[in-house]
Amino acid sequence: MRKITVIALLLAAMAATRALADEGFNVPKGPCGSAPPATPHRRKAGEAFPPLPLPATPLRRTEKKRPPAPPPLIAKIQYGQVKEIERDGQTVRYHDWNKDPGDVAMLVNVANQTLGLRYTQKRGPLAAFDADPAQFPIYYFTGSDEFSFSEQEVARLREFVRTGGTVWGDTCFGDTDFFAAFSREMNRVLPGRQWRRLPDDHPLFHCYYRIDEVSYTRPVPEAGGETGSPVIFGLDNGDRTAVILSRYDLSCGWDGHIRDGAYSVHPKDARKLGVNMIAYALATFRLGRYQSAAKLYYEEQERARGDFVFAQARLTDNWDTQPNAIANLLKFVTANTSAEVKFQRRAVDLVAEELQEYPFLYMAGRYDFELTEAQVQALRRYLTSGGFLLASPSAGRREFDRAFRREIARVLPDHKLEALPAAHPVYTILNKVDSVRYSDYVASVGESPLALPLEGIQLGGTAAVIYSPYGIGGGWRGFDHPFGRDIAHRDAVRLGVNIVLYAMTH
Repeated sequence: MRKITVIALLLAAMAATRALADEGFNVPKGPCGSAPPATPHRRKAGEAFPPLPLPATPLRRTEKKRPPAPPPLIAKIQYGQVKEIERDGQTVRYHDWNKDPGDVAMLVNVANQTLGLRYTQKRGPLAAFDADPAQFPIYYFTGSDEFSFSEQEVARLREFVRTGGTVWGDTCFGDTDFFAAFSREMNRVLPGRQWRRLPDDHPLFHCYYRIDEVSYTRPVPEAGGETGSPVIFGLDNGDRTAVILSRYDLSCGWDGHIRDGAYSVHPKDARKLGVNMIAYALATFRLGRYQSAAKLYYEEQERARGDFVFAQARLTDNWDTQPNAIANLLKFVTANTSAEVKFQRRAVDLVAEELQEYPFLYMAGRYDFELTEAQVQALRRYLTSGGFLLASPSAGRREFDRAFRREIARVLPDHKLEALPAAHPVYTILNKVDSVRYSDYVASVGESPLALPLEGIQLGGTAAVIYSPYGIGGGWRGFDHPFGRDIAHRDAVRLGVNIVLYAMTH
């Protein structure tokens, strides 16, 4: 199926567990796990030692300075009221958010040893932590029960994600109540964003450990048994997955135990997933910070002869992954060419009448999309009337690549994308481009792309469509996406300038 709505995905996941409950399976309630590891005591030199025997003279010794405390990495968020449960004739009181007191402490210890890091973690209410992710890059929520955020908490979390933070949700015991609540509340934080199950090729599953499948402590519906792909959902913010939600319990595994009756990822695999989640959050932190400062660009020039509008097509819910990068490109064109125009960037719907007014259209995205018949007709009219289209998948995502090739064939069924020859003006109009370099990530996933990446469709003797199957827009930021199948940033800028000049002069 080309389109699976997020609502259907989430409801199907919840319905599967409820079906098991109807058959007599009950997700356990109440606390479990161990206490977090004790903080090691630090002693000054000579402290707690008996005095030297007289008449010996003590030697002079310099007291060693206490080493700086490790920086915090994860804030485990406290929420909700104390709960009670009857167990073995006794009333047990617990907090739903802290059923596994040692979960994140254990995970951070494992990640420190595995990745060679030196981090710590803290626990407390959301208000206790600075919304600046430079202080705490990851906020972690776990639990089994229904909950909700206040409006102040929603605003605080939105600012945290917007400025580069990552939010985790762990469905303790696999309970649908928490899963549904976290899904709903994070949609309040990022309205308009769609939950998507992370595909098998998402970098989260291979940024350190390669994780193709995991073992579960009980059969799960998505796997049809006790072994299958990780069931992780995500919300994107720009060019990164900023919210990560595990459908099945990870916290018990991080804490190193198995809770009877719970839907959990086996401890060994849970810890591998956790290490990858930390590695992914740290690797994309710079990207998230860069995206946080919206740069709207309008170049004022007294001698300008006109306007050049860099129009961008609205596609799906995450079309606008590179606004700052586009601003950088347009500034670079102004600073390094004699083009005397004022550059503007504008979002446009394909069916809008104003589309025909813009000579340049950019199309990018991360996911599958399908044009309506009206959009197909509008884009065909735009291209056959002299419009120019540049398209490229954000971070080189293959899902968008497949969709674009399919949809452009609907728009121009009598033409096909073909590799642009080295002599094409787009490679020579300003910057002489004989070959391009690609991001390190391209080689790490075993790909060997062509020296020259661009493909095109000729209409009336000029390239009306230029397409780069490897990401080009991300490189306009000035640094490479850590997990992007991209043209390296220096060559992406050189090509980008050439493409804009080609569109202006052809």
